[in-house]
Amino acid sequence: MAKVIFENEEFNGLDLAPEEETLLKKQLFGFIASHNSFLEDLFTDNYANIRAGLQVAKSELQAAPFKGMFAGDSELAMQLIRPAYVTRTTDATETAANTWSFTFSAGNDYWLGFGTDNTTAINVDKRACLIPLAVAWTQGGLPTVEEVYVQLGGTSYPVNVIRHGWYADNLNRVRYARIRPQIWRPKSRPLVQVRVLSASVQELVLVGIAFVMGDLARAQAPTTIQT
Repeated sequence: MAKVIFENEEFNGLDLAPEEETLLKKQLFGFIASHNSFLEDLFTDNYANIRAGLQVAKSELQAAPFKGMFAGDSELAMQLIRPAYVTRTTDATETAANTWSFTFSAGNDYWLGFGTDNTTAINVDKRACLIPLAVAWTQGGLPTVEEVYVQLGGTSYPVNVIRHGWYADNLNRVRYARIRPQIWRPKSRPLVQVRVLSASVQELVLVGIAFVMGDLARAQAPTTIQT
């Protein structure tokens, strides 16, 4: 067991074998993030956080050796955060929504939550450890979400101001904005609210890395969250 520092917070983690770190770098920068992409910049600047996240995931999930994108069902896999891992329907029973498309109301609104008006904190699947790093807008009209508020386990964190991401002020002209990096451990309870300039339907993506068990990584459009 090793002590892992992530953004000035201390977690329990497990050391990486040399071959695991080699695989992490190879797949992170050779498969997931293409050369000169905004993801390459994001992951380069956050590599220490991503590495620490893998150490925490190994400890939390007690998985077999990290196998990344080629993991078997009982091995530890790596992906971008999928909508099924964080988006929810408004059903009383927590159900994955499997889409980044969301109808935002003007003013303060709830985004990543479930139940009536998405006001209840989600449960992170017990097979997943998530490292959110940014938000990005994909298709649709002009962005209208200008702030992101994250609560984790009842703790509220400083507001993430993301309006500058509307301008796509980067070499690849991608509309995205970085947020405070966090570790959302298995069974943790994040709740994410937003400040919206005007009502709209948008695809707002939570960008980051998911370290998950291979069976979850292979699941197509899962709707059930294991807690």
